[in-house]
Amino acid sequence: MKEKLVLSRSFAFGLIVVFAACFALPCRAYVWKRPAVSLSTPSVNFLRVKDLGRVSGQISVAIHANDPAGIGRVDLLCDNVQIGTQTVSPSATDTVTYFAWDTSTVPNGKHSLQARVVNSTGTQTTIARPVVVRNFSINEPTGNVIALNPYVKYQTMRGWEATDQAAQLYSPAWNNYKNALFDMAVNDLGINRIRLEIKSGTENAVDYFSQWQAGQITEDQYNSHQYEIVNDDSDPNHINPAGFKFSYLDNTINNVVLPVRQRLANRGERLWVNINYVDFDPSAFEHKNFPAEYAEFVLATYQHMQGTFGFVPDSWEIVLEPDAADWSASQVALAIKAAGDRLVANGFTPNFTAPSVTAANNAPAYIDEIARTTGAMPYVSEFSYHRYNGATEAVLQQIADRATRYGKQTGMLERIGADYVALHQDIKMGLNSSWQQFTLAGPTSWGPDDGDRYYIIDDAVVSNPVISIGSRTKFLRQYFKFVRSGARRIQALTGNSNFDPVAFINTNGKYVVVVKASGNGSFSIQGLPTGTYGIKFTTASQYNIDQPDATITTGQTLTTSIPATGVITIYAR
Repeated sequence: MKEKLVLSRSFAFGLIVVFAACFALPCRAYVWKRPAVSLSTPSVNFLRVKDLGRVSGQISVAIHANDPAGIGRVDLLCDNVQIGTQTVSPSATDTVTYFAWDTSTVPNGKHSLQARVVNSTGTQTTIARPVVVRNFSINEPTGNVIALNPYVKYQTMRGWEATDQAAQLYSPAWNNYKNALFDMAVNDLGINRIRLEIKSGTENAVDYFSQWQAGQITEDQYNSHQYEIVNDDSDPNHINPAGFKFSYLDNTINNVVLPVRQRLANRGERLWVNINYVDFDPSAFEHKNFPAEYAEFVLATYQHMQGTFGFVPDSWEIVLEPDAADWSASQVALAIKAAGDRLVANGFTPNFTAPSVTAANNAPAYIDEIARTTGAMPYVSEFSYHRYNGATEAVLQQIADRATRYGKQTGMLERIGADYVALHQDIKMGLNSSWQQFTLAGPTSWGPDDGDRYYIIDDAVVSNPVISIGSRTKFLRQYFKFVRSGARRIQALTGNSNFDPVAFINTNGKYVVVVKASGNGSFSIQGLPTGTYGIKFTTASQYNIDQPDATITTGQTLTTSIPATGVITIYAR
């Protein structure tokens, strides 16, 4: 019996082994080899749908896709014909994809614009919306003729910018010229956007600016601390008010921003306040290395401005000249994402300007990194660059192409010495909506008139300072004064490249044509609406010269002339 019992146990054990081999192991193999099955269907929708009604020219199409299984590909189609495709990382479950669509590739009329999203397992979703394409061409003019085509539209203008420096901290005559300066800058030149600088060292428990202003430390001592960042505390989600000193920012707002803002309000216009983070010197602690801490800095500034002045910036420029301040493209992109998320969580609307590189040819790489950083691009409204290096036609085209694809504006926001030739090129090729030479004003002690300030102050006699318009500013005024915020640029063709036009329709419906003339001569403009037009020109030897008004009726051309190389502006009265 004992031997039989042993055999029974062996037999039972054998049955268990056989059972496991026959059933358990195949089951495991089946689970391991079973193909993944998508448990979800991609969701997809068009963004900025108000821009997808009637369309013309080159437009940006933004498609939002979401799927827990991951997004594999996003396609753009028109009338079931694919016109664009982009591969997306399978690890991305929520993404915005941008396309640039040249609407002239399809006939005028009604079309079906479609977005197709394919997830990582091949499951796809397609949606469609109707669009109406309206492209109207005109014949190329010949000879000294400029032809306008209001059906081809380009950028919408945002503002003519000046940095917030007007020698308010340095000139003993400040109180004796500031009001006249602001009147001239707003009412005559046309400045309507301010770069309001905030130093990275604002996050510091010591108020070095106030100490300097009180005579407790020297200017050099203050300058050595202006970019010195001392973290308010170790928690980026907690703002310690004692760790931020906004005295420099407040001084600039009170002395420059508010007076300019009031003067524009008196004209029925508004000042665009573009606050610009500046970080040129290294600190033991750096915001660029801690995106959440940078986001805290941005939020603290918004809350301070809202509580102290009752308004917040219209835009925030992420960092001034990151390629000179040792901010990588990745650091800029991560700062955008973190700050945007933080502002949204606290009830503010992010509106960021970037990358503001010193060398224009560095801008495309920074923009591309922003695009690669999930969640960053939607917070950006303006691609910015400076003109100190690399502002070739090819580079300007690259920046403009990215602006078209992502649906952003562009701005050339600093170039000491920039003139009307650069401005004209930035408007036409760079599709600029905003533009800046540099500071609002400065005294003669700052050096010769080299294009570093719009106005020059002779304050040798403190009681009677003299304000002079810069030599380059005279030509810039031909654009700034007449083309206002909200103006839409339209197509302007020329039969003679010596008369190079840009044309606009202001928000009041009135046309402005600015012509960069490479020499003297007369020319005619076709396509202007019925009305009376003022004509003003500036050359190297003549400034702000008015010609007799011209009145035209439907179908008539307007003929005018300029006596030498310069800029001539034709504007509806």
